[in-house]
Amino acid sequence: MKQFAIVLAALTMAASAFGQGAIFFNNRSIGNVVAPIYGPNPVDRGARQSGNATTNGGSANYTGYPLLLGTGYTAELWTESAPNANDFATLLGANGNANLSARVQFRTAVTLGGFVANGAASIIVPSVPGPASGQARFQVRAWNNGGDVNSTYAAALMANREVGISDIFTSPVLAAPTTPGQITGFTSFSLTQVPEPGVIALGVLGLGALLLRRRK
Repeated sequence: MKQFAIVLAALTMAASAFGQGAIFFNNRSIGNVVAPIYGPNPVDRGARQSGNATTNGGSANYTGYPLLLGTGYTAELWTESAPNANDFATLLGANGNANLSARVQFRTAVTLGGFVANGAASIIVPSVPGPASGQARFQVRAWNNGGDVNSTYAAALMANREVGISDIFTSPVLAAPTTPGQITGFTSFSLTQVPEPGVIALGVLGLGALLLRRRK
């Protein structure tokens, strides 16, 4: 009876392992995806741009947009809590581990600006229960981390830092523990930075004062 319980437990664990998908988080994988992420438009920092650049087979014009570069920026990969849930509420790779494989910083080489640092580990996608040909929908979020002061997207948003989210995309995943799939379908996007309400109010007051002075 004891041996039966051990075998049953082992089978359950194996089924659980094969019942999850796995993927690598990388926005530069030749033959799969080459989609850098950009900083805000220097002319209009609140204007969001998305889609691959005209110089990269797309239709979006990123002229003047800086590429994100170095450890001052962070990106993370999210998926739906369940297939077609439309909530994108699951940060992949979390599992209570502070060293998240789905939360990465950007490469430091100028020639590789806009591309995230390669994650060392594959990421489990719990919303995809196999088979190996399963697919899932994802979203990438990126932000200025203020020198690691703002370690999460929500914190960066509250601090009025540069933040951005990608268009939703679908990518195949492979059933763990086989070789994870590379991301496909992901396209470039830019960060934005909307002025704080207080800054906007001060601007309106300043404009009003200027108009009053001109009338006098």
